[in-house]
Amino acid sequence: MKSLFSVLTLCGALICASVSQANPYAAMGIEPLAEKIVAADFTLAALDGSESNLSDYRGKVVLLNFWATWCTPCLREMPGMENLSQHFRDDEFVVLGISNDQPSHKKRVATFIKRLSLTFPVLLDSDGKVSEYFSVAGIPVSFLIARDGSILAHIVGEREWDSAEAIGLVEYLLQQS
Repeated sequence: MKSLFSVLTLCGALICASVSQANPYAAMGIEPLAEKIVAADFTLAALDGSESNLSDYRGKVVLLNFWATWCTPCLREMPGMENLSQHFRDDEFVVLGISNDQPSHKKRVATFIKRLSLTFPVLLDSDGKVSEYFSVAGIPVSFLIARDGSILAHIVGEREWDSAEAIGLVEYLLQQS
């Protein structure tokens, strides 16, 4: 009986693995959007005062993440995002962080970025207009954006962004046109 249970467990694991490979979104617990929606371009400031537009990343797959320094789930998922960003640093993939902190909390955002050794771009949504456009009601919230600027998926809650499933999803998206 014990060996039958072992065989069934192994078969279940293999089925799950093949489903995950067949649908890299499902492996991450993500549902891709059914309709093609192009993300509106926006301009936000970075901590150094420079400005960046979403269109600056056209031609790349973008993981757009809304977060704040006071958000515990954000704190937990940021190191994974940094690892994912580093893993694909030579590819056409970018993690783009959008801080929802108050304008008076720039120093707190800078400390947070330094403490976590984040190297991906972080922009400040001080007036909340970009968050409003993307209908961000709670954080963390992420969006996967295709090379052409269309939103592929809306992801609510934290994820393990440096997991094998996340790497597989990004590899899949990079292979798409």
